[in-house]
Amino acid sequence: MNSEYTKTLSLRAKFSSWFDRPLGRAVYAAEIEQLEDILPGLFGYHILQYGYSAESNYLTASRIANKTILFLDNTELNNSVTAVRTSAEELPLAMDSVDVIVLPHILEYSKDAHKLLREMERVLIDDGHVVIIGINPLSLWGLWHMFKCWWGEMPWSGQLISIPRLKDWLSLLDFEVEKTNGFFFSPPLSNQNWRNKFMPLERLGRYCWPVCGGLYVVVAKKRTVPLNPIKMQWRAKRNMIGSGVIEPTTRNR
Repeated sequence: MNSEYTKTLSLRAKFSSWFDRPLGRAVYAAEIEQLEDILPGLFGYHILQYGYSAESNYLTASRIANKTILFLDNTELNNSVTAVRTSAEELPLAMDSVDVIVLPHILEYSKDAHKLLREMERVLIDDGHVVIIGINPLSLWGLWHMFKCWWGEMPWSGQLISIPRLKDWLSLLDFEVEKTNGFFFSPPLSNQNWRNKFMPLERLGRYCWPVCGGLYVVVAKKRTVPLNPIKMQWRAKRNMIGSGVIEPTTRNR
């Protein structure tokens, strides 16, 4: 196991434990609230979540029966979910086998975000959906990241990806973005009392500057037909004349 991959696992493990802290619990609750509006409208046979732990189950609101979580670190598993321990960039799954994929903060801590998205596209069926949750760099959370990313603190150690950049990546993979939503407009403060003082900012942000939410959720659909369809080479149809005689064709000498 190379050092880069070991570092990625370490960051993901730290981020998983961050959800046990006051700010992490508030973020997780806000993300679950977003998914409660999204997942019930996505249907299929299999839904897949990338990380982080059995306690961070983002699939509870889904109506899809077969729920699977990919564990990307050394988290101890329990029997409450179907679990697979693997690398996010190399999935042991068949092509066109999953209906919905949920990526909560996985791209931010990926050793190769482009490869991860290609793997996601490979296992997703045509017209399948991906739901991506991330930290918005164009927000108050982005400012915190600029000042704290050098200290190795969570959740500031990842590589933040903006919504326009993410849309470009998805477009190259022939995905159509159906929904984007910003939320958690309050500063990323651990103290609950201080966060309560910014509740008016939270309410105003939803109506006045939704693109500046500290967190975002993006829902995209895999296109059945590529954006740039391949031009087909049409050939003349061979007609039947009389009883089983093939119409003669001209040949070049």
